Amino acid sequence: MHYSEDTLTIKFLVTGVWILDTLRLSFVCHYLYYYLITNYGIPASLLYSVWSYPASVLVHVRSFRLNIIYDKNQQCCR
Repeated sequence: MHYSEDTLTIKFLVTGVWILDTLRLSFVCHYLYYYLITNYGIPASLLYSVWSYPASVLVHVRSFRLNIIYDKNQQCCR
């Protein structure tokens, strides 16, 4: 691992991806808990989307875009 040679921009980008991925995972845990624990045995709850599901999709898309930027930067600078 040669992270000491990375620029400050790359370090911030990696930190941003790490934070977004952690946030997405917490949203996923929330909506799984909502459907599997809180509303266990209530099929009507599946008709409504809990707020954390669209939020996790949005964060996942943002994180994926940052990963693409990071990958392109790594290919460019080799």
